[in-house]
Amino acid sequence: MWFKNLQLYRITDLSKLNADQLDTELRKRPFVPLGATDRLAAGWIPPARHAPDIFAYPNSGAMLIALKTEEKLLPSSVVKEVADERITEIEAKDLRKIGKKEAKEIRERVAEELLPRAFSRSRVLRALIDFEAGWIWVDSATPAKAELLIQFLRESLGTLPTKLPQTQLDPVTAMSTWLEHDAPSNFTLDADCVLKAPGDGGAQVTCRRHDLNSDEVKQHLKTGKLVTQLALSWDERIAFVLTDKLHIKRLTFLDLLEDQIKEANAEDAAAMFDTTLTLLAQEGRGLIAAVIEALGDELGEIAAPTAPIAAPAPAPQAPAPATAGKVDVPW
Repeated sequence: MWFKNLQLYRITDLSKLNADQLDTELRKRPFVPLGATDRLAAGWIPPARHAPDIFAYPNSGAMLIALKTEEKLLPSSVVKEVADERITEIEAKDLRKIGKKEAKEIRERVAEELLPRAFSRSRVLRALIDFEAGWIWVDSATPAKAELLIQFLRESLGTLPTKLPQTQLDPVTAMSTWLEHDAPSNFTLDADCVLKAPGDGGAQVTCRRHDLNSDEVKQHLKTGKLVTQLALSWDERIAFVLTDKLHIKRLTFLDLLEDQIKEANAEDAAAMFDTTLTLLAQEGRGLIAAVIEALGDELGEIAAPTAPIAAPAPAPQAPAPATAGKVDVPW
């Protein structure tokens, strides 16, 4: 299961999202590698290697998309070291003290000079837009990275009505109750959890491969600690960790779904990709619905879904690289 994390965004009005136009809009902002003087770049890439002309890959009422980012690695310590040497040389030569404003300008010039020689690092963020259930799932353990994809998608489409999900029951309260008593229907407690005392400086206990039904673990609840992360399995199909922010982490297909993949007997990599994506979309949809239901359902109303997604038309030629985006990446 190659989605390891689910950062969830609720699509509040599916009528504003046109599945038929999604592929066309994404290909207008393709990824282009950084130039010599660029610091950051981001753009869309085809999410499936066997389908290099499809930027929004349809499957099971959803579309898979992928955002590639590239960032120049220029440590501030390196810039500071070179800038300090230059400042020392200027002060010795001109017999004067460099002020704060001039020192800042020197550091900026040094950074510009070093940038063409800096190494770069690229990442690929994947997301599934679930038109059937009205969700966007971003495969990222870091909220800032997930928000980058959502921000870039919003800019690419011109509109993207989303919000972070809110449930009737607070996840911390619910998870603490489950640990103290029992997991909700179709869920099973696994062997990991994190408990934390209220407050910014509250004591924290992390349990790994531990019997969560033991008196030792429950004693932490009695002393006032609350559960902020809890490992669960759902319907003997998926194992995961639920957090206090309603993030789903460490997703793993269990034996039942692994057997389904093997029984599918995919003939090649493309068929295996589709088989796995189908299970990801269908089972992930079921898992999210079950988690939300266990938390008392969502707050607020969601606009009705649009029509089912049709297969994409033959892809037009990609636009010129000049349309690619350069963005500020928040990490």
